[in-house]
Amino acid sequence: MSFTPPTTSTASSSKHFTPLVCVVDFHHARGPEIEHWIGAPPGRDPAEDNDWGLIPYMALPDGAHSLTEEFSYFTLVYKGKKESAAIEGKEQDVEEEESSVFGISCTQQLDASKLLFKSEDVTRSAVQKAVVALTDRPGEFGRLREKLSVVTRAWFAQRDFRDVEILEVG
Repeated sequence: MSFTPPTTSTASSSKHFTPLVCVVDFHHARGPEIEHWIGAPPGRDPAEDNDWGLIPYMALPDGAHSLTEEFSYFTLVYKGKKESAAIEGKEQDVEEEESSVFGISCTQQLDASKLLFKSEDVTRSAVQKAVVALTDRPGEFGRLREKLSVVTRAWFAQRDFRDVEILEVG
């Protein structure tokens, strides 16, 4: 089972936005932080490219640990892909017009004693993470929320967060 956000075309998808998934971890000393991206080009950090530094705080809000499963919804400004184009015989970077991207996160937690693999960063009694899907299709949130919930539960049920195959965008 893999998680694939919807990708059907719309006016906003003309901005070449590729749906993305990221994992946000709650680190005991640093707070929420993006652990890794799935679906981003190798060597690229979409959060850095688009000034999305607040994703960890929107995806894993304070107090989410008090619930078994929590969802957060948010919007982001997508700066568009930078592309090179030959203009009057010279290579120049062309940046597309900004557009909106919509995020939904599913937060869950697991008792640290149940982990099959526990990294040395795990120092508390529970591990809390959010799986975040970013899309340019907010009309699909109902279906996306259900799929995100199922996939996040299955990932947590593995009890080994190193294995992210189930989260990979196909």
